[in-house]
Amino acid sequence: MNKETSTLRSLANIIIRAVDSMERAYVQAALPLPSLDKFYDPGEHAEALAQDPQVVAASKNLVAACAQISATVWNPRRVVINHAHAYQISSCLHAVSDFNVVEVLREAGENGASVNDIGEKIGVDSGLIERILRLLATHHIFREVSPGVFANNRISSTLDKGKPSCELFKNRETRFVGSSGIAAFAEHTADMGGKSAQYLAGSLRTPGLLPFNLGYDTKEPIFEWMERPESSYHVNRFAVAMPGTAAMEPEDLIFRGFDWSALACESVIVDVGGGIGHVSLTVAKKYPHIRVVNQDFASPIQISKAHWKECFPEHLDQRMVEFQVHDFFNPQPVKNAAVFLLRHIMHDWPDDKAVVILRNLREAAQQETHLVVIEKVVPFASTRTPDDSKMCPIRGAKPPVAEAPLLPNWGAAAADIYLYDLTMHALLGGIERTAQGFYELFAKAGWKLIEIHQSAGTQMSHIVGVPA
Repeated sequence: MNKETSTLRSLANIIIRAVDSMERAYVQAALPLPSLDKFYDPGEHAEALAQDPQVVAASKNLVAACAQISATVWNPRRVVINHAHAYQISSCLHAVSDFNVVEVLREAGENGASVNDIGEKIGVDSGLIERILRLLATHHIFREVSPGVFANNRISSTLDKGKPSCELFKNRETRFVGSSGIAAFAEHTADMGGKSAQYLAGSLRTPGLLPFNLGYDTKEPIFEWMERPESSYHVNRFAVAMPGTAAMEPEDLIFRGFDWSALACESVIVDVGGGIGHVSLTVAKKYPHIRVVNQDFASPIQISKAHWKECFPEHLDQRMVEFQVHDFFNPQPVKNAAVFLLRHIMHDWPDDKAVVILRNLREAAQQETHLVVIEKVVPFASTRTPDDSKMCPIRGAKPPVAEAPLLPNWGAAAADIYLYDLTMHALLGGIERTAQGFYELFAKAGWKLIEIHQSAGTQMSHIVGVPA
């Protein structure tokens, strides 16, 4: 038996063991495995079980092994050309969400709707919408019930904004308000991220300009561009999209790392660049003795006030939450913070700018202040790791590794972290960092990295620092 045949058999065995593990978990719970053809309902017991660490681990091995088998056995020329065409998937995903197709199909029921009915309701040529939906259905997003008749499935239904389609068509500006944020995040990524990414090669030949600058013909950074009055739709969509990133994570992720319960009564959390403050709100709901200062630009702060008033009015009434319009590139005004919390902030910026943000926090910090950065920590795709003795004493700095012959980072099962990385570069010049990258970044800004909490079932980590 040659090496490649042996590798193929090893991957197949990983798949068999993973299937056995998943089936065992669902049999023991007397639950069916969630069906691809059914509507996604995160409240169902079967979907809740899908977040169980044992099931997540099995799913991760399945996805990684299946993708590696496909890459091993499929025609490599077809593989590379299919990847070159992959932009069509994101553009079609954007189109069906933008025209509220998921909601139209939800109203049609399990038997779906014909492309003629869909086209008439959304005002789009039925032949084109059929081609768009068939491409997505071929990638298991939607299902073609019968020729030219489509229905939602477990994947497409995650884009449901939860409103009647007629209401969504009436007011485009507010169509995402009250939704899970998944559709907003998918549209933001496929729209602005996708358009910018097409200019990656061109930007490599144009020093000083990002793909976003070339794609949108502007020299302004994206956040300045979004402050324009004509960019209000993008701003509102982005504000809802940020909680959408949380919807893809375990509900208790914020409590799977830093110990918020250890904070004394009326300790202050500063949610730096907190958007609408959904993360600090989650902490405050569980530990209402904690004060919150939510900081961001004026537009998201206005949305934040309404969000807190709706979701946690008690904290407002007791004056335990404050809203500040603040640019984190300026000196930090809060001098009594117990915790500076930054979720999805560091990956927006290259190292030189990220250092400025963290140094401003360090200058405002007390000796007992903690820095909690919630980000992805990038693993290597190589079986060889750098020999870095300074990382050894840091708890959690060594990532878990997949079993051979899988790629040590689980390959396709972890591919989204690298997709995010290049999206951050395209839009902002940002970067997803390795553990070593965070260590060096903290050190440059006067912080000492002391621990990385890596939680099972998610790529997000709590990266904790203290004043150096």
